[in-house]
Amino acid sequence: MYFQELKDNYNWTKLKLKQLNKAFFQDFVEDFNNITTLSKIDRAFLRENYKISSVTLVKLFSDETSGTYKALFKLEDGKLIESVLMMFTDGRNSVCVSCQVGCPVGCIFCASGRMGFDRNLTYQEIVDQVLYWSKWLKAKKDSKNVTNIVYMGMGEPMLNYYNTVQSVKILTNEEEFGLGDRHISVSSSGYVKQLRSYMEEGLKTRLAISLHAPNQELREKLMPVAKIYSLSELFDFIKDWERYTKKRVSYEYAMIDGVNDTSKHAWELSKLLAGRLAHVNLIPMNPIAERDDLQKSSRNSIFQFASILEKSKIPVTIRITMGDKIQAACGQLANKNI
Repeated sequence: MYFQELKDNYNWTKLKLKQLNKAFFQDFVEDFNNITTLSKIDRAFLRENYKISSVTLVKLFSDETSGTYKALFKLEDGKLIESVLMMFTDGRNSVCVSCQVGCPVGCIFCASGRMGFDRNLTYQEIVDQVLYWSKWLKAKKDSKNVTNIVYMGMGEPMLNYYNTVQSVKILTNEEEFGLGDRHISVSSSGYVKQLRSYMEEGLKTRLAISLHAPNQELREKLMPVAKIYSLSELFDFIKDWERYTKKRVSYEYAMIDGVNDTSKHAWELSKLLAGRLAHVNLIPMNPIAERDDLQKSSRNSIFQFASILEKSKIPVTIRITMGDKIQAACGQLANKNI
């Protein structure tokens, strides 16, 4: 619970917590004083002991053409993170949350990884990103609230395990944010030990694996985590996850020109995913300033790659790039915009 302390230390009743949760997570109040279902004493207590949000907007970046918006947030200790809202034409409002300041994984094609790692976010800081966009949509008088949440911003969710799990529980709790678990996707680069613990928690969100290579040798060059957990270890876990959830796993695959985008790579990937509950997202690599030697694959290479997967009966989507004009697309989040 987001307000667990009120129950444990201050003996707040179930009714008062229900009233607080409704105002906070469903009505999206901007001030505790606006929760008129609570007494003046309770509202004063909340104002004195809690902040309405642990994140403060520094700057909002807009890409109206693609319906993408990026928020640069300052945390209470002055650290900076970014979070993204994507408004799709089919009515979905998807929030991409960050879970760490920076990222310790160090994938060579990712701006967050090039930053290095500063600290983990608290579960409140993760949840408050979603609540910010909910309030923003409410002010915009959008017909829908946040419909989807993806843990694909700055950081590796499995390396901030406790706070990721707590935030997911809050966001899926019917008495709090109340989003269905099938509307939440947690991404991981492949930290198998933590992923197994996540499965044992009983959570059944969608799972996205940052794969980016069809073989062990190439994956080690692109993603240092591959030296810790091999592809065989990762897919042993995925087999168990598929059996447990009965849901297909999404595989994120950044298409990098001349690195992982050849027909040979496509056939290798087809063989790796054959017979699995799988869906591949081909992502034209978004350029980052720190690695100008890496470029996105050509349109022809991407379509040829997708065609080979389709011939092998592997479901595949070529992701539409959203927000690259404001450095809000996949792999571009950092905190250098001031």
